[in-house]
Amino acid sequence: MVGAADTPVEQITKQLHKLINVLKIQDLDPAESIDRELVLFKVNAAPERRHEIIEIANVFRAKIIDVGRNSVTIEATGASDKLQAMEDLFRAYGIKELARTGKIALARGSRDG
Repeated sequence: MVGAADTPVEQITKQLHKLINVLKIQDLDPAESIDRELVLFKVNAAPERRHEIIEIANVFRAKIIDVGRNSVTIEATGASDKLQAMEDLFRAYGIKELARTGKIALARGSRDG
């Protein structure tokens, strides 16, 4: 997903078509589309503070996908601002690793009718 406020959509489309893995480009109206992001956080988690990190994940409806001796890995999806808020909270504990997909989007409703 690319915002095109300052750059003409045609120029962005031409650049994207040069990429090998691009199959289709579609111009979506933000009001008529749904977008999400995926992020994986590996957070420092000493045993005595682990419950705090798990509570934060629960508040954001994220999943605990791995628990190590001194870390917890969390998977979360949602809007960019939600994921940024989680990142800000986890920074207080120390983020060991972070991987973020960037936005993906689809048009709302049915396309066949």
